[in-house]
Amino acid sequence: MRRFIITVLIATVLHAVACIIAPPFEFGNNRAECFFFAFVSGLLGFPVMFAVVLLPLRWGLRRFMPQRMLRAQAIVGGSALSGLAAAWVFTHPTLPFQHGFYVHWLFWSTVAIAVTISFFWPFGTRGTPPNTVLQPTGTARRVC
Repeated sequence: MRRFIITVLIATVLHAVACIIAPPFEFGNNRAECFFFAFVSGLLGFPVMFAVVLLPLRWGLRRFMPQRMLRAQAIVGGSALSGLAAAWVFTHPTLPFQHGFYVHWLFWSTVAIAVTISFFWPFGTRGTPPNTVLQPTGTARRVC
C-alpha cells in the first residue's frame, strides 16, 4: 500500500509540474493556479487510474512470472505501461489548449517510467534478505 501511495504522489507532482512548464496553462490563468488545480486533479484522478491499471498488472506479473525475477517483472510491467501510454496517446487527440502530440507523448512516457520505478522496481532486494543471520564459512577464523 505504501508503494501505491508513493506512486500516486510522484505521478501527481509530475503532472502538476508538467502543466506549469509552458503556456497555455490547462487548469488556470497563471502558474500558481494551474499548479494547484493540476495537483488536486492528480490526487483525485491518479489513484483511480492506478487502481484500475497497476493492481491487476502487479497481480498478473506475480501470478504468471517466477517470484525470484523481480527486476524482470518490473521490466515487463514497464513495457506494458509504455504500451498502454502509446495506445492512450495515439487514440486520444490533443485538444487546442494542450501543448501538442509530442509533448503529450513525452509526458505519458515519463509517467510510465516514473510509475515503473516507483511501483514495480525491487529496491533493497540485493544480497541477503533483512533479518537473516549470515552463516560462517569454512575459511573463517574463530576468535576465542
